[in-house]
Amino acid sequence: MTGAGATAADREPDAGTSEGTGWGGRGTVVAAVLAVLAGTVLRFVAPEALWLDEAQSVAIARSDLDGLFTGLRQDGSPPLYYLLLHGWIGLFGESAGSVRALSGLFGVLALPLAWVLGRRLGGPRVALAFTLLLASSPFAIRYSSETRMYSLLVLLALLAAAAVTWAVRRPGPLPVVAVGVSSAALLLTHYWAVYLLVAAGLVALAALRWDRAAAVRVLAGFVLAGVLFLPWVPTLRFQLAHTGTPWAAVGGLGSITTALDAWRGGPAVLPQLLGYTFVVLAVLAVVTQPFAGGVRLRLSRGRGRWQLVALSLGTLVVAGVASLLTSSAVSGRYTSVALPAFLALVAVGIVGLPSRRTAAVLLVGCVVVGLGLAASSAGRDRTQAGQVAEALQDAAPGDTVVFCPDQLGPSVSRLAPAGLDLVVYPDLRPADRVDWTDYSERNESADPVSVAAQLSARAGDGSVWLVTSRDYRVPSDEACAAVGESLEQLRGPARELLEPRRGAGEVMRLERFAAPVPAAP
Repeated sequence: MTGAGATAADREPDAGTSEGTGWGGRGTVVAAVLAVLAGTVLRFVAPEALWLDEAQSVAIARSDLDGLFTGLRQDGSPPLYYLLLHGWIGLFGESAGSVRALSGLFGVLALPLAWVLGRRLGGPRVALAFTLLLASSPFAIRYSSETRMYSLLVLLALLAAAAVTWAVRRPGPLPVVAVGVSSAALLLTHYWAVYLLVAAGLVALAALRWDRAAAVRVLAGFVLAGVLFLPWVPTLRFQLAHTGTPWAAVGGLGSITTALDAWRGGPAVLPQLLGYTFVVLAVLAVVTQPFAGGVRLRLSRGRGRWQLVALSLGTLVVAGVASLLTSSAVSGRYTSVALPAFLALVAVGIVGLPSRRTAAVLLVGCVVVGLGLAASSAGRDRTQAGQVAEALQDAAPGDTVVFCPDQLGPSVSRLAPAGLDLVVYPDLRPADRVDWTDYSERNESADPVSVAAQLSARAGDGSVWLVTSRDYRVPSDEACAAVGESLEQLRGPARELLEPRRGAGEVMRLERFAAPVPAAP
C-alpha cells in the first residue's frame, strides 16, 4: 500500500527512468513468461486428499447458507472466502481438484496485479522482479493449491494496495470507496487483515505531515471498511468468546521468524539460503540510494521503502503484540497478509543493486530455487486420510469409527466408505467438521473411560475403529491413549492396521477393536 504521501513528482514517470527495456530484450521476456507459466501450473498441482483445514472449509461451504453461517460461528472464521467457495462448489462440485482450483485462480490473478503495482513502485524492472518473485514463491504456490483463503488474502492485499495508490493519486469519492471495499473484503476474509490495516493506518497517519489530502482519503477508506465490517461484529464477538486457537501455543513476537520460515519454503539448506537472500535484499532496499542501479525508484523521497517495511515487518510486529495480548496462536499461513509487501521490498532491493548483471543473476537464482522448492513439494502428501479410508474398505456397514482427536475426522470423512458411523471424541458428534466452540473446556471435562464405554455400546456386535495421532495440544495424547486402553479392556486387544508415516503432514494411526467375544456359559 505504498503511495500515501507521494509527491507530485513521484506520481508521474521520470524522464530519466528506463521505462521499456528492463533487463534486456526478447530473451528476458521469454524467460519471464516461462517462469510465470511454471508458477501458474504449480498452483494447480497438489496431492489428491484434502487435509483437515481444507476438508473443514468444504464441509462448511457446501452447506446451505444457514448451515454455512452456523458453521462459521463454530469455526471462528469470517465469511467471504466460504461464500465464494459455496458458489464455486455449486458450479463445479466438491472434488479435491475443483475446490482447490478456486485458490489457484486467486493465485494466478494476483500476478498481473503485482506487475501493475511494481510498475507504479519503480518502473518495469521492479514490476518484473516483483511479479517473478510472487510467481515463484514456494509459500504463494503452496497456498494457491490449498482449499483455504490464503491466496485470496494475497490477492486482496494487492487489490487494496492498488486502491490506496489510486486514492493517493486521484481525489474524489470513487478511490475512497475502492479503498473501503477492498479493505473490508480483507477483514471479511481473515482476521489477520486487521494487523495489516493497523500498519497501513499508521503509515497514512504519518503521511498527514507531507501529503494531508491523500492521507485523509486513505484514512477515510479505512473508516468505510470498518463500517462495512460492522454487520459481522456480533458473530465476531461470539467467536472471540467461544472459539480460538487451542491447537497451538501463543506466538508472540515470534511472528517475524514464523513468517520468514514459512515464506522461504522449508527448513532444509536451500530454503534457508533463499530466506537469507530475501532478508539481505530487503535490507538493501532500505539502505541503498534511490538512484541505485541506474533506475530512479518512485518512492516518495525514500519514504516508500519504509512504508513497505511498515506493511511487512510492521504487520508482523502488530500481530505478535496482539498474540501476546489475546493469547492467540501465530501460524505461518496467517502471514499471507504481509507477503506482498515483503516481496515488493525484496524486488526493490534487487533493482537497487549497482550492477544490473548481478541483479539479474540474483533474480534468476531466486526464481529457479523458488520454483524448484515448490515443484519438489507439490506432490507431497498432506494427510494419511486416503490410507485410512482405504483400510476402512474392510469395515462392515454400521461399524463405528471414532477419531481422537476430532481434527482427524473431516479429511477421512470425505473419503470413507458409505454406511459407517463416523464420530469424534469426546462427544460422539459427526466427524465431517470440527466444532471449535469451547473446545478446550469440552475436551478437558471429558472422561475417556466413559467415552470408550459409549463407543463399545454404540457399536454393539460391530467393530470399533479408532483413528488417533500424537502431539496434538487438545485433546492430550493421554486422553486418546486412555480411550484405546479402555476399548481394549472391553473388547480385547486391538489390531493395528496403519502406522503414522513421518512426512505425511497429517499423520494417523488406525486400530480395529472387534466385537466382544461372548463369555462362555
